[in-house]
Amino acid sequence: MIRGVIFDFDGTLTELTLDFGHLKTEIEKVALKYVSEEEIKPFEGQFVIETVYGLEKMLGEQAEAFKVEAFGRLRQLELDASKEKDLYPYTRGILQRLRDSGIKVGILTRSHVDVLNHVFPDIRQYVQVIVTRHDVRQVKPHPDHATEALRLLGLRPEEAILVGDHPTDILGGQAVGMKTAGVLAGRTPREAFEEAGATYIIEDVRGVPDLL
Repeated sequence: MIRGVIFDFDGTLTELTLDFGHLKTEIEKVALKYVSEEEIKPFEGQFVIETVYGLEKMLGEQAEAFKVEAFGRLRQLELDASKEKDLYPYTRGILQRLRDSGIKVGILTRSHVDVLNHVFPDIRQYVQVIVTRHDVRQVKPHPDHATEALRLLGLRPEEAILVGDHPTDILGGQAVGMKTAGVLAGRTPREAFEEAGATYIIEDVRGVPDLL
């Protein structure tokens, strides 16, 4: 029996305004203050957060200074992008509908919590749990991220669905044994969700109640 739904944030509950390539380029500029271009090359193709943590391991005494600067820059870039971001018009209604029906609701995001508060200032009226990148050492698709959200909601993996707009959401849910739903409202095509093995594929989160 499904007792909870855990949502991704960007592109799932909100418009997707982040340019991930730009984020990576800007963080690499920060990294070049600490390492050479040659040392950055092994991280080509990796996500921004994984790149920061990977470089941190290389830096010894400079590790903390780099991490603080890199995540500070990332937060600012995310906030800048959030100025153009809005919740989808149906987001609050769907979250309220789930809460009213007794479903526990959480959010799992790689973003900074300040972005959520800026875009969705009344978020805590609609969700019980928020787990950002600063709440766990390893973010989705690593299982630690979804595991922490489940723990805080008091749910077992088989009691919840993870809903997101990117294959990392699907893989993160699968890693802990959850059912998953890929939403097509973001930038990911149906074929990518099929390849990732999503349990369900829906147009947007308005389809979530039908999965319960």
